[in-house]
Amino acid sequence: MAEIDVILSLSKKTSIAVKFVAMLTLSLIGGCAMSADIELKWEWPADRAIEDRFLIKVEKVKAQGSGLFGLKKSPSFASNIPEPTVITGVAQNKGTVINGKSLKVVAPKPEAEEIEAGSYAVLGVIDKNVCICIVPVESADIDITQINCP
Repeated sequence: MAEIDVILSLSKKTSIAVKFVAMLTLSLIGGCAMSADIELKWEWPADRAIEDRFLIKVEKVKAQGSGLFGLKKSPSFASNIPEPTVITGVAQNKGTVINGKSLKVVAPKPEAEEIEAGSYAVLGVIDKNVCICIVPVESADIDITQINCP
């Protein structure tokens, strides 16, 4: 009987340890964070024309965390952008599939300086998921077809 109690005690301790390790791992890699419906990749415009325009109501603008061991801010990675800023918002493109979806883009800080929570912005997009510019706008009533990258 004592052997069964020892085995049960060990299995409970193992179960707790496994749960702790799983929660720690998920929190470190961001697995518990709410993700956007649509995540856009940032690229510089390089004289490319906008293919799509997404009007968003900006919910949050914040500096991107450095990630595990600072990898998200390391200049060693070509894909990392200077002073990464996370912009999240909700699409306001009425009559489209993306209307009401949450969007997220990590852009360089200079591109996001005029953007603030509660305001509206138009994201200039190419290749369906690459944001090449962010243009602040006065309201949701603007004709977004007239917006181009500065």
